[in-house]
Amino acid sequence: MENIPVIVGEIPVSVEEIPIDLKKILVCGNIIDITIPISPFTRTFPGDPIPAIEKVCTLEKDGCNVSKLCFGSHTGTHVDAPSHILENGLTVDKLELKNLMGSALILDFSSLSGELTASILEKSFQNIGAPENIPILLLKTNAFSRKHGSACEVSPSGAESDSQDMEPGKEESGSAYLDESGAAWIVKNGFKTIGIDGFSVDGLFSEKLPAHHILLSGTVNIVECLNLDSVEAGTYFFLCLPLKIEDCDGAPARALLISYS
Repeated sequence: MENIPVIVGEIPVSVEEIPIDLKKILVCGNIIDITIPISPFTRTFPGDPIPAIEKVCTLEKDGCNVSKLCFGSHTGTHVDAPSHILENGLTVDKLELKNLMGSALILDFSSLSGELTASILEKSFQNIGAPENIPILLLKTNAFSRKHGSACEVSPSGAESDSQDMEPGKEESGSAYLDESGAAWIVKNGFKTIGIDGFSVDGLFSEKLPAHHILLSGTVNIVECLNLDSVEAGTYFFLCLPLKIEDCDGAPARALLISYS
């Protein structure tokens, strides 16, 4: 991949003061798209709507192409808003974008399965020698590649994603996810955003979603379904912008990493 100098500047921001000066950030490195694409074959969380893309205008008939899009608010790479699980929680259009961009640390748990506890997170964090006060933490678990290949791989049926045929409990034993202590550790350490490459920061078939409640109640943003398969552990500049859908509980997002070298 070609090394491309990238200046992150002249980005419209809200009038509130933010802790990073976007006009002065100079990042020279590779741009890595870690977004899961949306198509009719994108795997979805069990029970969520299956994406549909329908042509409503064509070049031949109408002089332009226009498509009708139909998918759930938590399809592909997406941001969970507090209103996803908290009564009177903020909706996705009200989130502070400053907390979805900045230095990010990727920790690799692809060799583990089951609960990621506070002690596991702390040990990995100390071993990698992360910079202080880093605001964003991304967890690589290989949730998709471990059992199902690529997250956006076409399912054999061509209609529904494999996730909807999973039996309860199987995903918990196949990939890593946060337990309550792990989620509390993230809040305690002052992270503003947590991202994971699986469908959920909780176990896939968790009913009470304890990690979601702890994180969103602690004003930590949640980004799910990242594509981290080809990304190594380390520090990157992270940028994730959810669609601005009014009064919605979440939204698909484009997520990028930019290496610092």
